[in-house]
Amino acid sequence: MNRALLALLLMTVLPVSSAAQTNPASMAARGWRQQHERAIVEEFMALLAIPNISRDSVNIQRNAESIRDALIKRGVAARLISRPGANPLVFGEIRTPGAPRTIGFYAHYDGQPLDPKEWATPPFTPTLRNKVISAGGEAIGGASASARCARRWICLSRRT
Repeated sequence: MNRALLALLLMTVLPVSSAAQTNPASMAARGWRQQHERAIVEEFMALLAIPNISRDSVNIQRNAESIRDALIKRGVAARLISRPGANPLVFGEIRTPGAPRTIGFYAHYDGQPLDPKEWATPPFTPTLRNKVISAGGEAIGGASASARCARRWICLSRRT
């Protein structure tokens, strides 16, 4: 899955190490994530539902705007940088006076053409599963499906 925010979203749902179990900041972050895990997964699924084929300029623009808006929602100064004939670039920045380092994240959100026959479910139709497809994972649904999935893993349909 080539999407901006993928790393950030995955970091919010992956289990933390045992050393972080007693760290107050880690405990606060975990508590926030647990309270919001359904919304986190639903927002991620909404992003994944936007086709991201590089030459599909309309949907690539939708992807870029969605990513920009997600950054802004989280307090990041974000904007789109556009050039004629090119897909937009999403640029976000958090300025921190006195910070000794700069951290950069890169995410590729304009993908290559795909073959729907290589997918277990239709592309751009995120599907929560009870485990990975290669281990016989079956689609799950219902009101608590996204929360159940978020607690353990992101289990979206991928290539077969």
